[in-house]
Amino acid sequence: MSETIVWHRPEYRGRDDQLISLAQVANLAGVTRAAVSNWRRRHDFPAPAMAAGRTVWVVRAEAEHWLATQRRQPSSSPAKPSSSRAARTLAVLEAREEKQAAALAATRKKLRAIRKQLATDN
Repeated sequence: MSETIVWHRPEYRGRDDQLISLAQVANLAGVTRAAVSNWRRRHDFPAPAMAAGRTVWVVRAEAEHWLATQRRQPSSSPAKPSSSRAARTLAVLEAREEKQAAALAATRKKLRAIRKQLATDN
């Protein structure tokens, strides 16, 4: 199934090298993708040039100019999760790991019991 491409600004058709996805804007600005979505709704963020499926593309020069005028200088590194977000993620993953370890232990106990029963039945 191919994605449907919608050109909101047909003058950029064939000039894909001048476009940047919203996810790339987030990386450039050092923020999350959700922040860029908020900017689109709340500010005079550059208009989309193209949409391919759920991916929206804007003109790179316009996005960079917008970031500069909003004092959101492009970042040289991708966005990093905040330490509190990372701590919450770690806690969730550790809890999941503990639950899975308990389930695995219970499964192994049942396997031992069934193997023992099979050995005594033969």
